[in-house]
Amino acid sequence: MNPTPPATVAVITAALDDYRLTTPTDQQTPAGAAHRIAEYLRSSGYAITPQPAARRRRRTPAA
Repeated sequence: MNPTPPATVAVITAALDDYRLTTPTDQQTPAGAAHRIAEYLRSSGYAITPQPAARRRRRTPAA
């Protein structure tokens, strides 16, 4: 796995801070936070695309 660039971490941190400050605590959800992060990443110029199936790692069941 590639290291996460510091600029990406900064965008994600800002998105989470904004989400926590603008969304009432009783309405906060992991999905809501993920949507806010995606919104911030897209508006910052990041492309969000699915990973091609051929490049995905296959999970093997635990023995």
